[in-house]
Amino acid sequence: MKILSFINMKGGVGKTTSVVELGTILATEHGKKVLIIDIDPQTNSTFSLIGLDEWGRIKDTATIADVLGMNKGLSSRDAEYDIKDAIIENVCEIENLDLIPSHIELTFLDIDLSSEPGRENILSRQIEKLTTDYDFVLIDCPPNLTIAPQNALVVSDHIIVPVSPEFYAAIGLPLLINRVNQLKRKLPGCTVEILGILFTQKRNTKDHNHHLDSIRRTCSTELGIYTFQTVIPFTTKISEAAKYNKPATLINPNENGIIAYKNFAEELIITLED
Repeated sequence: MKILSFINMKGGVGKTTSVVELGTILATEHGKKVLIIDIDPQTNSTFSLIGLDEWGRIKDTATIADVLGMNKGLSSRDAEYDIKDAIIENVCEIENLDLIPSHIELTFLDIDLSSEPGRENILSRQIEKLTTDYDFVLIDCPPNLTIAPQNALVVSDHIIVPVSPEFYAAIGLPLLINRVNQLKRKLPGCTVEILGILFTQKRNTKDHNHHLDSIRRTCSTELGIYTFQTVIPFTTKISEAAKYNKPATLINPNENGIIAYKNFAEELIITLED
């Protein structure tokens, strides 16, 4: 089972889209058993796969907030919560694709767990119950390193960093690398490594071409980080799919952005095998 966290200190870089479309493609075209965990309180991955009515039925008893033990003793949540109870199987009627949805109250996770010992390892303990159930676990993280994403990184084998080829990306990457290294020094059980940079939302402009080439050089010569060859082009059709609570792969399977994500899935599998 490979556990991959998708994170960037900058929001709006196609992180959620990458998780949802990659998960869908791995399940539908490669026969992989995939679990998506939405650990971002913005809940974007969640609502890319389920509607508000369905989320309303499970929000108090079966989200990542329950798995992480928020409000123990104050609601239905308790220390014995089983991660399997939060899984929506075959989400969107996609065979082999499961989801653990998020909850907006994750914003307060640091407060709720302020005195909880080993609070960075809760997800790690829970996910041990799933080691034979999945080929891939994809975790959609918020653009920070608070307790929720710390849990994600502790349990993960690798990090994938979606990056839009813009000026601010070059500034944010060293910050992310430094913070991840600090976390690994602080938490001996955290051995996560950055697998690579995935360029997303690429426009065919001089500015984007320049920054993409510049970031590739910086990653190769200064940071020692791999950059995936696949580049995801900018398209509005992928983001528009979210209003249907379905992956764009199901709605526009031949769209250029989806074809790029299919290429990325193949590149990812080969990279992990190497």
